[in-house]
Amino acid sequence: MVEYLTEVQSLHPPGPLWLKGGMRAGGKTVRPATRPMAGTRREQTRARIREAANELFLAQGVDRTTVDQICARAGVSKGAFYLHFERKEDLLLEYGTRRLQHVRQLLPELVARKTFREALAAILDTVVRGKRWGREVTGRAILEIGTSAERAPVDAPYRLLEPLLVLGQARGEIRDDIPASQLAQFVLRSILGALRDWGLGHDELSRDEALDYAVTLVLDAVAKR
Repeated sequence: MVEYLTEVQSLHPPGPLWLKGGMRAGGKTVRPATRPMAGTRREQTRARIREAANELFLAQGVDRTTVDQICARAGVSKGAFYLHFERKEDLLLEYGTRRLQHVRQLLPELVARKTFREALAAILDTVVRGKRWGREVTGRAILEIGTSAERAPVDAPYRLLEPLLVLGQARGEIRDDIPASQLAQFVLRSILGALRDWGLGHDELSRDEALDYAVTLVLDAVAKR
């Protein structure tokens, strides 16, 4: 198991998850940041753009927010904006990528949880529950990222869940007739898909209700028979 975790962590090395040279995302090149040093002007500018866009997306929606508005709120030029992002939607991709990075940083704590249920709850409490994103931003962000997070510039995001499922199989709580890698892909697609459908839908469910239903179905599907 130690060797397995070492392999997983090697796929997601410490530090920002942006890769050199840009990433192709849905046919578009997502412009990466260079590896930032804490407190550098470049990262401070990127953070201001990110925060300004987040505030505007929440207040008036993604479609009604313009690059000019983001620049004005952030106090940066359009040239500075396009140095970091090719389009405003790339900010949604970055938000998702940062959440995946957070999950990777939590791995040592997550593998210490007693059950897969507890580990999954800890992930969702950290990256979903309590966040300010409304319906439209949630739905649009997952459309950008993909329901398997396949457009995020991270190698095989489902691998973040795989060691937790391997542990669950070893404890006898997770079914072992299906490889952990396939279960991890199923869990990721199911939860992101439920959040996307909630974000793009118009039913009266709250985000947490939609998430709870999805988690209940996922846990039932992966439980040891």
